[in-house]
Amino acid sequence: MKTFRNLILGFILLSVLSCGRKQQPVLPRQEMAERLLMEADSLMRADSAFWLAAVNRTHPAVCQYDSAIRKKLDNAMLMCPGLKKVYLTKYVYLMRSWKPDEILLLLRKMATNVPNSIAADMWSLKAVLEDRAGFRDTAKHDFRKADSIYELTLRHYAKEQRDTMQYSAIRVMKALNLSLLYDNFQLLQHELELYRRVYETPLDGWEVLYTIESKEQYYRFVFGN
Repeated sequence: MKTFRNLILGFILLSVLSCGRKQQPVLPRQEMAERLLMEADSLMRADSAFWLAAVNRTHPAVCQYDSAIRKKLDNAMLMCPGLKKVYLTKYVYLMRSWKPDEILLLLRKMATNVPNSIAADMWSLKAVLEDRAGFRDTAKHDFRKADSIYELTLRHYAKEQRDTMQYSAIRVMKALNLSLLYDNFQLLQHELELYRRVYETPLDGWEVLYTIESKEQYYRFVFGN
């Protein structure tokens, strides 16, 4: 279970880092906001044990400087609501801390203030969290948004003839997203089987999903309730 969640986190971190490479426009009070962001980042890096620990929902990691980090990040958002780097940094921090409720609130802010910074995996996670919270229509919108971004990414990979294994992994993530949207895990199982046949090995950490037959079962697997 930890392997699967860490794999999901790996895809998310890759997406976040990709988003973070885009040039940010100059905004009012941005310099002060970026200074707060740098200070928060320094505090996060100072607690190496926080980053080395596996993501664990039953025993979430707590950074030694949690209160100060949160305050700096939140103040940076208030000063510069359009600064993507702040949202992305807090997103990664909350994922490491495994705070689903706080992640949903953050993603809602991102959808309002910096929607173009939300990667496909982040839209899909937002959809899952919205769905679990009972906001079905919003969840459907977000699942479809994630699917459209996955599709664009796959087209880009195909055009550029990039890493075929990474291309296949993105196909699996797209299939998972659609399986959750339609509550039909045959879509994911078909993609996993295709991956296994092509590479003659299962996708590491995903084997358990062959036994999942509904999104509610998937939610219990990931969230434990």
